[in-house]
Amino acid sequence: MYCGIIGFPLKSPRSIKIWKKFFLKKKINCKMIPIEIKPKEFSKKMNSLRYDLNFKAAAITMPYKEKVHKLSIPKDRFSLKARSVNLIVKNKFNFFGYNTDVYGAFEKIKKIKKKTKILIYGYGGTGKAIFLNLLNAYKKSKFIIISKKNLKFKNRNILLRKKIFNNDLIDVNLFINCSPLGSNLSNQFLNKSPLTDSNYRFLNKKCKIFDIVYSPQKTKLFYQSKKNKIKYYNGLSMNSLQAKKSLEILSKFF
Repeated sequence: MYCGIIGFPLKSPRSIKIWKKFFLKKKINCKMIPIEIKPKEFSKKMNSLRYDLNFKAAAITMPYKEKVHKLSIPKDRFSLKARSVNLIVKNKFNFFGYNTDVYGAFEKIKKIKKKTKILIYGYGGTGKAIFLNLLNAYKKSKFIIISKKNLKFKNRNILLRKKIFNNDLIDVNLFINCSPLGSNLSNQFLNKSPLTDSNYRFLNKKCKIFDIVYSPQKTKLFYQSKKNKIKYYNGLSMNSLQAKKSLEILSKFF
């Protein structure tokens, strides 16, 4: 029996170590392996996993959270609302889908008191999931979404931008980086930041910055925020919370 983490590319994912430790502690005879799937092989490989009697579950990472959602049965309110998953558990020949990413993000964000204007940078699987659930939870808040995608919302409280404008930053009190900028997933992301140094001159000094990136722990965004005395939270605690929740779900199936 084995579990895995599905994504492309995969670079030293934390899930493998966390799940292995869990299996050892619970005395579960199960392997945890990386399952790197090239985009052209996605459908074939997922179909193979569906009928593989030894495959039990998987963590899902970029760029497949939305694609895997379409192949799974949503089993929690976060995955249902977000239309993306970061965990699947196989039951017979069905994939049960969960989104513990949003759970982890919510556990951190709810501790930030003021959330009247929220800027979300990036609208991939995680960004979309976090936004749709925040929109449902904080109906009176105003949102700015920064994405190059052609998005449409019939809601006066949602402002769509292709890039950040300095004037938008003046009264933002929660900035969420949902992009891979700053991460070590690829050399093209390292030492990059969603904010320029000049942006910080306009950013509300009481703004809190929440970054989904957890590796490396100290990104360019971290150092910029420290220099400008802006409160910064990295994604490590969010990742740990979502991993803990994933294992709680997983334990029900063993």
